[in-house]
Amino acid sequence: MSFDQCERLAGAWRMASQDIADDIRFIRQYLKVVAEKDERLSTGTLVHSRAYVEACAGWLPQTVTRYLRHLRQITECELAMTAAGIRFALSSYAWEA
Repeated sequence: MSFDQCERLAGAWRMASQDIADDIRFIRQYLKVVAEKDERLSTGTLVHSRAYVEACAGWLPQTVTRYLRHLRQITECELAMTAAGIRFALSSYAWEA
């Protein structure tokens, strides 16, 4: 594998890793909003508007699909990087000094 190919592969892995972090954050937020759909403030006002709850419920399946696509990209990149002998972190704490 050429240097340019290694760089493209590592770049794709980095981007998918960053994107999946955003997906996880949004999935958690959407799940929280949907779970709180009937909760009210002390004034009796709903914590989240019905429209926002419906929007989050609609965005959730799309975001899960995107998460799974990014997970597949990461897996494919890691398999290719392993085959090419390219080191990568298994977690943010996995880099050796």
